Amino acid sequence: MSAYNAETTGGAGEVVQQYLRGSAHRLEAAILERLTAELPVYRKLPTEQLSGDVARMIRRGLDDFARVMESGSMPGPEQLALLTGSATRRAEEGLPAEAIVSAYFLGARTCADDFAAAARPEDLPALTAMYSLLVAYLQHVTTAVTAGYVHQMQTTVGERHSARQLLLTALREGRVDEEAAKEAGLTLPAGYLVLALVTGPHADEHAPGVDTNAAAQRKLRRLHTELALHTRGTALTSLTTTGGLVLLPSETDPAELTPAHWDGTTQLLTRLQRAAGATVLAAAVPARPGDVAQVWPVATELARIAAASARPPGLYRLEDLALEYQLSRPGPAHAHVAGLLDPLDAHADLLLTLTAFLRHDLDRRATAQALNVHPNTVLYRLRKITALTGLDATRPTDLPTLHAALTCHTLGN
Repeated sequence: MSAYNAETTGGAGEVVQQYLRGSAHRLEAAILERLTAELPVYRKLPTEQLSGDVARMIRRGLDDFARVMESGSMPGPEQLALLTGSATRRAEEGLPAEAIVSAYFLGARTCADDFAAAARPEDLPALTAMYSLLVAYLQHVTTAVTAGYVHQMQTTVGERHSARQLLLTALREGRVDEEAAKEAGLTLPAGYLVLALVTGPHADEHAPGVDTNAAAQRKLRRLHTELALHTRGTALTSLTTTGGLVLLPSETDPAELTPAHWDGTTQLLTRLQRAAGATVLAAAVPARPGDVAQVWPVATELARIAAASARPPGLYRLEDLALEYQLSRPGPAHAHVAGLLDPLDAHADLLLTLTAFLRHDLDRRATAQALNVHPNTVLYRLRKITALTGLDATRPTDLPTLHAALTCHTLGN
């Protein structure tokens, strides 16, 4: 609690708080405009983030300082905890600490300058009170924001060497380490569903003027959050912004998994894709803890094959990709199947169209939209592909061969 109080600010504080509340919408817009104009890192943030989290924190800051002027008291623990939480999220997204702190000072300066410009001679006591309380308010805010940011950075660094990461490393190396599981606060389950993820980019990662790293990290944070919310037990993860490895714990032995288990995993993948705002493709292989070391390379290879064969986003098992997996192994069959698409090497647009058509689940309009061409152009190119290769992407009996050929051709190149 500050030494200031309502008696010391008196009516002067009331004048300022009424002005702030009456001008809140205009000040919010002015602060947001100055943030993007004067702090380059904010200019590169996705529009969604600026109009969402950042705008909310501006409104909260205006309301908090209006309360300070009204009561003469500094923000309490609950209000400061909200600021700490916001700084934690910004740290997760990779925003520099100096930009976050500067944003609060810039907002305070905008409010102070705006009130000073409108003040009359009789408002001098209010102006004096405002500047006095503003300095104290910024001290509290800066402390809370810095604490949140530093804590998150320490947590991020610590996670790299956390007990769960050590457990994941042990499993990937073929060691069933009960002690490592205990240190992580976990009990080894009967089995794991080993997921190899391939994550596509969020739209913001390609938006002009947007900080692509911030957008990608935001996507990754959403994936971690969704896994934590919808996984029974604790998933062990090694993820980057383009995918990685996830071990989903299961109390059911891998040999006894039922269709319901796979349906649940498919639903989880749908949630991950919705949360990420990006395509998510996953290959899944069940394994007992002691078999993870043999299984995770298979899952990784299956995910690579699914992506190479232009499979749509979704969940894939070995039985879904058995043909492509087998043909992707070195040998005469691999060379023969890969050669089926050799006639397209001189026609980059045809190979691109075939890949997009398969990836969009044979949807001609979706393919045309992805390629930015007319649907009739897609149809023309598909017919030309058939003429050159003898394989028809619209004929169900040719689809397994096309997927296998595209896999071998892509991996071979």
